[in-house]
Amino acid sequence: MNQSIYVVTGALGFIGFNLSTYLSFKGHRVIGLDKGNDKIGIRKWRKQNLISKGIDIFEADISNKYQVLDFEKILRGYGQVRTIFHLAGLAGVRKSLEIPSEYYDANLRGTLNIIQLALRISSTSLVFSSTSSVYGDNIFDYGSKETDPKEPISPYANSKLLAEKVCELFSSTHALNISIVRYFTVYGPAGRPDMSVLRFIDKIYKEKKITIFGDGSQKRDFTYIDDVCEGTFLSSELSGFNTLNIGRSEPVELIKVVRFIEEISNKKADIEFGPANPLDVKKTFADIERAKNFLDWKPNKSVKEGILETFEWYKNNIDLIGNLE
Repeated sequence: MNQSIYVVTGALGFIGFNLSTYLSFKGHRVIGLDKGNDKIGIRKWRKQNLISKGIDIFEADISNKYQVLDFEKILRGYGQVRTIFHLAGLAGVRKSLEIPSEYYDANLRGTLNIIQLALRISSTSLVFSSTSSVYGDNIFDYGSKETDPKEPISPYANSKLLAEKVCELFSSTHALNISIVRYFTVYGPAGRPDMSVLRFIDKIYKEKKITIFGDGSQKRDFTYIDDVCEGTFLSSELSGFNTLNIGRSEPVELIKVVRFIEEISNKKADIEFGPANPLDVKKTFADIERAKNFLDWKPNKSVKEGILETFEWYKNNIDLIGNLE
């Protein structure tokens, strides 16, 4: 395969780090962009890991157009960029209620700045990372289809949906190939600590109490990071404007994930059940027929296999836990 140049925004984040590693492994040149905050913990570990692979990392706030312009000057010294994988932004449903303006700045204004960057450098395509949260509680028996009604119930989800609309507008008016990938509960090694899998692994392994809001019957479409990276990469090859669900399409109860971790760690979870959070949807469930048909893609890693690999990574990097971001 010929080497291409790819840009990954949010390269020090969970998915951005793994996607950068994936692209580098395939023999491509990767240029990472991130806001920074890389002096301690998991982000420091990710940055060192990427640099060791020959990946260049630059710092910029995507919501600041002048910093993006400075990054553009750097990019022009590398040659023709094939795709910008735009993964930078703010995630988290609950926190978005506390600082909604920051979410709209990063996820909406930041996305507009990156789209304009892609146009100025004549990038072949742009991939924008969205979220299953845009569907709200509109989950049908077959799962969420890309064409289903969207009813976001948090500033985070709404900021992502508005950014999708901006992507669609610029794709149609500027003939830029843009793919929207809606991720469903991504987990795996070097993951986010605010997500249930790594948080539960950490607390169960350390024999600390875990809190489940609700009765644990809520279901999530847990999707392993390697499968997500493959689907994200393949989406960059599509023409025109496309929206794709990237999920395993096999919702699993939260309490069942806890039981998997108990089995793998050989430790019993100390569970405290709290009141259900009104911002938590009852189920996420991806209909992935479009991804299968358009990308010839399907997820390979079962939830139990993925949790085992995440647990093994955790044991080998336990000193990072507590400083994860």
